[in-house]
Amino acid sequence: MELFLSFTLSTLISVLLMPFLIKSAKYLGMLDEPDERKVHTQAIPRCGGLGLSFATLTTILVLAPLEQPFSSLLVGGAIIVLFGLLDDIFNLNYKWKFLGQFIAVIFVLQQGIYLKFLPFCGLDDAPLWIAYPLSFIFVVGVTNAVNLSDGLDGLAAGIMLMTLAAVAFFADYVGGKDLALIALAIIGGILGFLRFNSHPAVVFMGDTGSQFIGFMAAFLCIYLVEHVYVTLNPALPLLLLGLPILDTLTVMTQRIYSGKSPFSPDKRHIHHRLLALGFSHAEAVSCIYTLQALFLLAAFLLRYQSDFAVMATWGLICALILSLFVLAAHTGWKARPEHDPSDRRHSILRRFDWLYWTCRLYIEFGLLIYLWVMIFAMYKSFELFSESGPVLLSSLLVSSALVFLFKRPLLNSVVKLCVYITATFSGFLLTSDHFNNPYIDITVAAYLTMLMVVIFIGIRVTRRNVFSFSTQDLLISLFAVAAVLLSDTPFPVNFLFKLLCLAYGIEYLFNFPLRDYKLLKMSALLSGLMVFSVLSQGYDAKSEIFNAETSLSYSAFFSPSP
Repeated sequence: MELFLSFTLSTLISVLLMPFLIKSAKYLGMLDEPDERKVHTQAIPRCGGLGLSFATLTTILVLAPLEQPFSSLLVGGAIIVLFGLLDDIFNLNYKWKFLGQFIAVIFVLQQGIYLKFLPFCGLDDAPLWIAYPLSFIFVVGVTNAVNLSDGLDGLAAGIMLMTLAAVAFFADYVGGKDLALIALAIIGGILGFLRFNSHPAVVFMGDTGSQFIGFMAAFLCIYLVEHVYVTLNPALPLLLLGLPILDTLTVMTQRIYSGKSPFSPDKRHIHHRLLALGFSHAEAVSCIYTLQALFLLAAFLLRYQSDFAVMATWGLICALILSLFVLAAHTGWKARPEHDPSDRRHSILRRFDWLYWTCRLYIEFGLLIYLWVMIFAMYKSFELFSESGPVLLSSLLVSSALVFLFKRPLLNSVVKLCVYITATFSGFLLTSDHFNNPYIDITVAAYLTMLMVVIFIGIRVTRRNVFSFSTQDLLISLFAVAAVLLSDTPFPVNFLFKLLCLAYGIEYLFNFPLRDYKLLKMSALLSGLMVFSVLSQGYDAKSEIFNAETSLSYSAFFSPSP
């Protein structure tokens, strides 16, 4: 249950903070101005990293054990955030960045998170005079690699989300709940940020966010193979962080070879090269997600293999990627001569004018019915309305009404989050095991299948400038495929199916709102608040099956999945 709460709480804090930070960016001096190295053409707030890191650190502070080495990781992350924030405001010299990284990394290393077992060195602990410098170089290198790779909307955040999902899966698979909890807290913060960072982004994470997630991911990978899952190959972090490491090593090598400083700015990064080959912004990000997924797949398949196999595989994947770029440069290959933004969704379905409105109404009331069923199921399954029932019910209704005082962008974000939370919770609750009714699964699956068919038709009759798939959709697809292929139980498939149906339904409706959807919003807020009430109050004896499902689900769900 703590894992689910960690992910949910961090996501909620991140989503709620982003609109406030975006509006305050000008007064904080955190605007990213365009220049010749950047692809955006107007000033964009770069305060997303502050919200992301605050959500993560707050969640860890509340839920994670405040003991070594996790307390040192919390302090180290806070130091990175402090120096990153100063850099985003005052544009510090890179030497100040390294000072902050040096202090944070040394502090965490001294508390016991470092590379004790090195590749090709057997099972004996490496001497500290070797282990400390290598650990320092690895963490600082990854921190800056993620920072340097943050060049397109959703790029660095998406890559790190994939890596942290893999870490959470490996950790929870062997009972490393604390490590999985921290990884999920970071994932939640990233998802809340990605809600505003997918192309075209309205906020950047800045150095605060990119350095923070790189720093945390590097130490979590080390802690995974050195303390939690010691049977894993010690070189596995090389694959878990494969693409950022490759990108940074390649760029710095080219700069040094050209007689420039390895830290001098240019357009040599992988995402710059993909754009130069004619890929669109979204296509370039999608290609990089796919390449990182290849590294993670190799990490899963080679997790118990020899040091040579892991490092050779990383080298082969890197060589393949670089060879493709060299081949494209020599042949002059381009993805397209010019970007063609025309809408190719020509369909016979568009001839029926009534179909567009019918789909929207069906999706709206389909979501409404599902939310009402969840509200009723929670009412019957948990003791939310015992002695304090009237007070709790009144507070839920009043809270829902007060949220309508918020402006639409913030309100819609909160409503969407409540729908996602309800969909996630329904994966535990609306099952035949919980209600001891064999027809529950069939009924829910049939109902949501029809809803998904209508959503697909609605997308086909909607123009691309109204609703289009984004790089977030690719991330979701990659996680869904991973869950189906890697899980040992049918639970992740059932869970993801419910989540995807409701998520795409609400995204479709809110992407181009033609109605206020007041009843839908009220129902979503009430359902989301009830879920939080269940999580915060615990659950009674009636929920023993739910507890068992939760324990089973996380060992299967993070395989990896969103």
